[in-house]
Amino acid sequence: MGLSGIIIEVILGLIGFDLLFRVWRRKVNYVKVHDFSKGHSWCSVSDVELAVHCSVCEHVLLGGGMRCDSCGVCADEGCMHKADKRLKCKQVSIDTISMKHQWVKGNLPPESICHVCEEDCDTERHFSDFRCCWCQWTVHEKCLANLADLCNLGTYRNFIIPPNCITLRRSPRGRLRSQCLVASIKEPQWGPQWKPLIVIGNGKSGSNEACHILSSARKVLNAVQAIDLSDQEPKIALQLCALLKETQCRLLIAGGDGTIAWVLNAVQNLDVKHLPETAVLPLGTGNDLSRALGWGPHIDGAVDFHSILKKIENSSSALLDRWLVELRPSRHLGIRFPSRSVRFNNYFSIGVDARVALNFHLTRQSPMYLFSHRLINKLIYFTYGTKDVVEQSCEGLEHQIQLFIDDKQIELPSVQALVFLNVDSWGAGIKPWNMGQEGVFMPKCLFGDGIMEVIGISSSFHIAQMQVGMSEPLRIGRGKHFRLRLFGKQPVQADGEPWEQGDSEIVIENCGQVPVLTVS
Repeated sequence: MGLSGIIIEVILGLIGFDLLFRVWRRKVNYVKVHDFSKGHSWCSVSDVELAVHCSVCEHVLLGGGMRCDSCGVCADEGCMHKADKRLKCKQVSIDTISMKHQWVKGNLPPESICHVCEEDCDTERHFSDFRCCWCQWTVHEKCLANLADLCNLGTYRNFIIPPNCITLRRSPRGRLRSQCLVASIKEPQWGPQWKPLIVIGNGKSGSNEACHILSSARKVLNAVQAIDLSDQEPKIALQLCALLKETQCRLLIAGGDGTIAWVLNAVQNLDVKHLPETAVLPLGTGNDLSRALGWGPHIDGAVDFHSILKKIENSSSALLDRWLVELRPSRHLGIRFPSRSVRFNNYFSIGVDARVALNFHLTRQSPMYLFSHRLINKLIYFTYGTKDVVEQSCEGLEHQIQLFIDDKQIELPSVQALVFLNVDSWGAGIKPWNMGQEGVFMPKCLFGDGIMEVIGISSSFHIAQMQVGMSEPLRIGRGKHFRLRLFGKQPVQADGEPWEQGDSEIVIENCGQVPVLTVS
């Protein structure tokens, strides 16, 4: 065999190895689980205002300590190893048919009431009384003998995947062999009201709000139901929905519009009988989808996970339109670059608002960017908007775009941005389509009617005027199918994710709906 033949074999071998590696990676389709048989899942309790006792030595934890964010056991640094050995944690999976209470001594929530005698618990200064880490019942130590062993998972049982319904398995891979994976989930015979909740958040984005929410979820639900996107992608997290074949799940996404869009893309790709119903907990800067669905502009103060569950329980189901943007670049020097597509829920825009979003995005990508607070982000965003008032970077946009709505060409006024609205909230709370239309009939901007509204923005200063109610947008039209011809490079964005787009044809059309939960 000649040298060329050897080279060909080596290349083919490398290609085969690459294909095998890709197949190997694709097999990671199971939710990873902390192995609670090896100890607790410890997190800091330095931010807890109330006095906390160590569950081993029963001394007050001064200057901080550690708490298991699943079962609630607390320990100082010297007692953590003993706690791992002596105190059983709240397990993700158990082999028994019946569920029994799992009592954790001391450190009860404020204003706890004994489930037996209905008097206040934890009134003594010393380490006393018990809480079941599944049903959340609290009970006096003297009343514990009067309570039945069986646990019914309490008030929020219809949100919880019982541990006796989950089967785990070890990862088959050598370096990951110690990991536990969810292999199957059996549905409890509780009727159609059982809709388990999966809480999804990115613990590494923004401030620590998502971490606190995930930790709160692990305390009330099964720990497997709290998924950190910094550890697992949405498509892996949603494998729980795929394992529950006949049951409709509920999702709680803790994040901004970008995180929500990322998860909903994975939801729409699910091959299940019932797509999960999605609720939103706003942690971003704009949070326009959260506003449109009634979940509010942002979270005020500490997170009360129990009130969130009650809100989900009282919410209504609706369908949210999703839209597909096909980007077809024009030929350049005889070469046509490949097309690509993007999906969005809230809005798609071209022009000055996308320019501001792009500048802000590039700032956040910088390794020097140290700010994660919502107010600081808004200030930086406002600074870029003010800068563009002077620069007028998108002036004359109407001469660089052709717009067709439902195959009819639209004559554009003088604009610096075009915005395609699927929800009635835009720009962190502006409701542009119906601004200044009191007493005038104007179709509402609805998120589930298969129609989008198109508005024009004349400048960054125009946006500022709209934010304080001093101006209205330029209403261009509304329809079901949109086509644009873009001449020259322009900034664009879809749900706050910006980029620069060169000469191209852009087609926007409906690509289905996903169930969402709304609050009135």
